[in-house]
Amino acid sequence: MKHTVRSIAALAGVSRGTVSRVLNNQPDVSPEVRARVLRIIEETGYRKDERFSGGDGICIGVVVAHWQDDYFTNSTLHGIHMAAREINAGKVALEVRRMNSRSDEEYIHICEELLAFGVQGLVLNAPDNIVITAEIERLHQAGVVVVTYNSDLPDSRRICHVGQDLLKSGKIAAGLMARCISPKDQVLVITGNMEFQSHRVRVDGFLEHLEELGFGSECYQLAECYERYDLTYETVRRAVAAYPQLRGIYMGTEDVQACVDALDGVKRRMAVVVNDLTPEAKRFLRRGRIDFVVEQDFSGQVYRAIMVLHELLAYGHRVRRPIINVETSIVTRELL
Repeated sequence: MKHTVRSIAALAGVSRGTVSRVLNNQPDVSPEVRARVLRIIEETGYRKDERFSGGDGICIGVVVAHWQDDYFTNSTLHGIHMAAREINAGKVALEVRRMNSRSDEEYIHICEELLAFGVQGLVLNAPDNIVITAEIERLHQAGVVVVTYNSDLPDSRRICHVGQDLLKSGKIAAGLMARCISPKDQVLVITGNMEFQSHRVRVDGFLEHLEELGFGSECYQLAECYERYDLTYETVRRAVAAYPQLRGIYMGTEDVQACVDALDGVKRRMAVVVNDLTPEAKRFLRRGRIDFVVEQDFSGQVYRAIMVLHELLAYGHRVRRPIINVETSIVTRELL
């Protein structure tokens, strides 16, 4: 049996955080507990992963979330590379883990791996639910500082979030949509998974501002399509058939390709506003198949999240703002 921090903690009757503090020779562990944990480590033959040996022993873990569109993965990796060029390599190293799914179980497994690896800080993009919130609490108790990027967990023990001003992003999209249609028209709002704060709040901003602009609650239909092509395609096709007054579609998430494909052959004019300037969004913008893109600095999010931890852990610079917003911009066909 290969032992982990979790199994050592269970055998010693202590928390994973206590085991981590013993492994990293940190204070706040009683001599009796420290001796018990060390005895069990010796008996089980457990060995801490010693691959990292940076100057001051500071390691920041970065979790790359799983997206259907490679654009988001590549943008995240670009942000990591930007940070890697700027951090003090003599003091800090980065340990990157890529997700293969969006399951809570995989998030927890990767957090467990990084905790055992000995990270002092963690950059995380995860769903806003009680399972991940509890995991961040456990990391906090183990002395690991967490910064979230792209999608926040505001009720967790994370110390900072770096991302787009989601409410503002949704309001911008509503303002653009209102310039293309009338309050008598219908709007289809497509989002991914409302468990992700980045999806939920953006939609809140869109609907809130749409109402402020004179559009009633009966004018829109909201669909949660989990970033799946098939669900998005069928949702758009059904909405076009069911609502003759449908004149606008807000794609607050992936899959723009499915939306455009579903509109093939539709004779009525349809205003389409999307979030994120992905390669496919750029292509359809050039062709006039979509009207506006509300863009965010995706690479900048993970870059700044890493640098927040770098400044805190390497130099003791405290985090002054719990929320850091990256730039939001509007892109039209003429700007390409």
